[in-house]
Parts: sequence; structure tokens; C-alpha cells
Amino acid sequence: MMEPFPEEWELLSLFETEPRLLDPEIPWAYNHLTFETTRGSDRILCVIEPGYERLDFTWRHNHTKHLALELHWVSGLTVVTGGGNDYMVATFRDQSLAQLRLQLKPAIECEWVTTNELP
Repeated sequence: MMEPFPEEWELLSLFETEPRLLDPEIPWAYNHLTFETTRGSDRILCVIEPGYERLDFTWRHNHTKHLALELHWVSGLTVVTGGGNDYMVATFRDQSLAQLRLQLKPAIECEWVTTNELP
């Protein structure tokens, strides 16, 4: 289970769209969420499964895939909005992986590094 997990309003603010839910009767923190959003010629598809610690993120620009991530063992998810920058930060069970930062505004960006320390 992802901990922390964003409030519904935070995800709505980030993606500016309602997600498709696998089961509308289940709270988002236990559901399968699919967000699809378009920013100009960029299209984002983001699937979040908090209970399975899974995050899939695909970015297409002019119908060309620029980034596709299928991430497992995502232990936490945080949304940061305001000041003209809106992004999501993912943390991982594996401590050798640093945070993944997926920015949607003002431009789409991805930043992720691993530590240089061996476990």
C-alpha cells in the first residue's frame, strides 16, 4: 500500500481530469486509477494501483512515445502543486532508488536518479 498517497483533489489538480476507476464504489487509495490528460501536443497516460504499489506513466508527443515507465514497489506518492510547477513524486521500497519526479506543468519533465551506493 502506498503511504503517503495523495488526496483525490490533489490528483485532480495535477491531471486536470477525472480518472477511470476499476470499481467506483472503492476509495481511490484502494482502487485502480487511470488518468489521461492532454497538454497541447503532449498526451499523458498514468495508471496508479496503490494497493499493488504500481505506477505506470506514458508520455507521448505528437503521437510518438517519449517515455514509458512501468514501476513496481512504489511505496509512496506525493503531489506538489503551486508556484507554476505541478508534479508528482514517487518513492520506492528499494532505498538505493532516489525519488522519481514527474512534472506536468509548466512543461512535462521526468527526473530520476539512483544512488551510487551499493546496498
